[in-house]
Amino acid sequence: MNTKDPINIFIVDDNKVFTLALKADIENAFKDISVKIDSFETGEKCMERFTAEKPHVVILDYYLNNKYPDAADGIKVLDWIKKENKDTNVIILTNNDELDVALQSFHHGACDYVVKTETQFRKINYSLLNLFKMMEAKSYARRYKRQVIGLFLCIALIVGGIIAIQILNH
Repeated sequence: MNTKDPINIFIVDDNKVFTLALKADIENAFKDISVKIDSFETGEKCMERFTAEKPHVVILDYYLNNKYPDAADGIKVLDWIKKENKDTNVIILTNNDELDVALQSFHHGACDYVVKTETQFRKINYSLLNLFKMMEAKSYARRYKRQVIGLFLCIALIVGGIIAIQILNH
């Protein structure tokens, strides 16, 4: 994917070591893509910057209130994100591999769900790669749509001009 503007990614996880390792792994995996990664220990801290930056992707821990008991959990943060910007893609991370947790995440608008295992970084990068491809395809579709609309407007102007000339000549 070739883009001028960096892809803005937020990582929201209360485990600093995990967050730093994930950030380094993403930057290493996507060296050829301009990515900007910010990390937050709580959903509340994420939301303070969310509206100003509107990230393309949020990688969000399901259990955010392990370290900070009063912090909002991942589902509540996911709901805030989707209310603020429905186009932001959210990948839910969790230690929990129960189907109910995955279904709840998708029901609230997550685009992917990754269980924290020894292959977690590979799965996250694969998910990000798919998201980047979808974002690029949507960008091409918008550009194509604008070109088609522009072409039809030009044709309408030419046809309108021809009709106006014929009316004036009669």
